Amino acid sequence: MTILAGTGRAIITPRIGSVLVDYMETSTSVHDDLMARALVIDDGQAAVCLCSVELLWLRLPDIARIRSAVAARCSLKPHQLMIFCTHTHSGPSTRSLDSWEFSLHDRIADAIVQAYETRQPARLGAAFGQLLGYNINRRWLNRPTDPSVGVLRIDQIDGAPLAVLMHYGCHAVVMGGGNQAISGDFPGYASRQLEAALGATALYAQGGAGDVNPITETVRQRLAAGHPVGTIGHLTSFYGPDDPAHPEYWNIEDRFDGSFFEAETIARALTDEALRVWRRIELSDTARVFSEQLMVDGSLAEDEPPAETVLPHYTAILPEIAAGICAMEIMVAGVGPVVFEGQPGEAFSETAIAFRSAAQRMGYPCPMLISYANGTYGYLPPASAFDEGGYEVTWPRQYGISRYLQNRIWQSVEPVLARYRPNPR
Repeated sequence: MTILAGTGRAIITPRIGSVLVDYMETSTSVHDDLMARALVIDDGQAAVCLCSVELLWLRLPDIARIRSAVAARCSLKPHQLMIFCTHTHSGPSTRSLDSWEFSLHDRIADAIVQAYETRQPARLGAAFGQLLGYNINRRWLNRPTDPSVGVLRIDQIDGAPLAVLMHYGCHAVVMGGGNQAISGDFPGYASRQLEAALGATALYAQGGAGDVNPITETVRQRLAAGHPVGTIGHLTSFYGPDDPAHPEYWNIEDRFDGSFFEAETIARALTDEALRVWRRIELSDTARVFSEQLMVDGSLAEDEPPAETVLPHYTAILPEIAAGICAMEIMVAGVGPVVFEGQPGEAFSETAIAFRSAAQRMGYPCPMLISYANGTYGYLPPASAFDEGGYEVTWPRQYGISRYLQNRIWQSVEPVLARYRPNPR
């Protein structure tokens, strides 16, 4: 099926004085503009839009408003829109829409509609690379993280680059609590670097980043010093006891002294690997496009303990889900050799790896799980993490999200993948 593709971009930088999410620092400057980048791919029978937004996350009401704005201006339907965030902590939360001097939802819709209206004949392909030594499991330092770098390449028919999507799993938290500058953190750097190198629109998609932090040069030096190191949630420690009172103790979550140079450095390594993959991708002017919107039950099962009392802080973060969890939207979208699974929250690295492995066994060459897609329910750990506890698990325990959620997601996704399975045996 002949491919059409279009791109769109919009600046979504908030006003100076907006409060940066989580660290509650008041912004005093703009280091780099926050962006919304959109890519629409159409095979003549079906279309899908991938939209990368440089924010921590978009809440469920935000997604509904963006979809409504898009539907009023073009023929894209809600099940064709996968809107995901890069998860920068150096921007505001949409809990305070007055952080923007314009309609954030309309501005994101602008990028999507622009992508739809600029469709042109195109060729596409995809492949994987890997980036080792730049991310770390922040719950258990000796457990794996996903090193995969996925790349979707879109070219115009004449060979000029049109768009590129890079996929990597790592929290965008190089800049920590000491930062007061609005920024897209390392994903923002990476997108700008790719755009400068290729002259194309470059989208960043987060993978299983829920339990993964960046290894900056400062983190590398801290680990090399051999001082006691604790992990987020104090699950374990290295080089000594997990004792914050120890004079040389440091926790992997301490990012107060993060620098833009470190963010740029990680982005450069990621960009170099993405370009290495991009150059080797074989392109085709035909591909199948599909998308399906699945609703998965996230509520507690009868054999699970009741939800813990929701603390006021958590109620304020996501009030729309604090009253109870029912159905969550999971999106599955296929674009030629790539199949995306969009989850509305912070999936773990092992979940992303498991999805890729299972989908590849079904014949999909390039499966990519995208976190922070079409809303958020906070952290979405695998069942095994619940007994271990830790910071990330407090979220589903308070909101009443089932430990069986990831199993249910796969049970819903697998039949879709089977239906669209390439070259079934």
